[in-house]
Amino acid sequence: MKTPPQAVESPLFEIASKVKLQWSYDPNMKQPPSKITIRGQMPDGFHEPGTNKALYWYIAQNVSAADNAYTWDTVTESPPGYTLREGTGYRLYIIDGDIGWENSTRVNPGKLFQFMLPFSMYNSRYAQTNDGVPKNYNPNAAAHAASSAGAIAVAGMAALAAALLI
Repeated sequence: MKTPPQAVESPLFEIASKVKLQWSYDPNMKQPPSKITIRGQMPDGFHEPGTNKALYWYIAQNVSAADNAYTWDTVTESPPGYTLREGTGYRLYIIDGDIGWENSTRVNPGKLFQFMLPFSMYNSRYAQTNDGVPKNYNPNAAAHAASSAGAIAVAGMAALAAALLI
C-alpha cells in the first residue's frame, strides 16, 4: 500500500468521507491482475444475518488494476443494511479479481496474494478546518456591509493609535 502508507499500523478513516487507496505491485510479480476487488469486513460481533459468519461487503468489484488506486466513498459503499460506526477491528481486503476471493487466500505463483489492511473508523466532531475556517465557509457569500464596517473599525483604530503616538 502507498496510501495509506504501510508504516501506519491501523489507519483511521473518517465516517462519511472519501478514502483514497493507492497501491503498487512488487516488480517480481509475473502476472499483475487486470482487475481488483476491494472488500470490507465489519469488526468482530457483526455477523451475516442468522449466522455466526463474519460480515463482509464489497466496496468495489472488477476495478481496473492499471489505475493502482481507488477512492472509497464510505457513504455509498458501506455494508447493506448497516452503518459504519466508530471503532477498531475493521479490515479491508484487496484481491486479484481474476482469481477471486477463495483462490486469493492460496499462493498462486506470480499472482497477487490477498492483501489485508486493518483499520479504524471515527466521526469527526471538529467543525473547523486546520486554518480555523468553518467547514463549507464561502467568503463570497458574506455580506458586503460587514466588510465595510470592519474596514471602518480598522481605520478608526489606526487613527486612535496614531493620535496616542503624538
